[in-house]
Amino acid sequence: MIILTPQTHLRGDYALICVRLKQVRMQVCGRRGQSKFAYLMGLSPSTYNYYEKGRVPPVEVLDLASKISGAPLLWLLRGEPENFDLAALPVIPGDLPTRMSTT
Repeated sequence: MIILTPQTHLRGDYALICVRLKQVRMQVCGRRGQSKFAYLMGLSPSTYNYYEKGRVPPVEVLDLASKISGAPLLWLLRGEPENFDLAALPVIPGDLPTRMSTT
């Protein structure tokens, strides 16, 4: 007979998703590139900031971050593969568009 046990340790793992997302953003957009990464994902900077501060993003956001950065989705979700080289991700070139003046 197999007895199932609840996976109560998962809550701590969720916080690591936010840490890994921030690590990816810093690698591909730089230390001050939070707004740029948010823009590339179609998110407001404040919404993206919530994700880096601990609100676990929906899987759709993580999937998009994976596609934009080249980071494996499973690494963002679970840290797998453990030997993933974050430094191998390319820097995303370009600046945010500037607002046009209405004069």
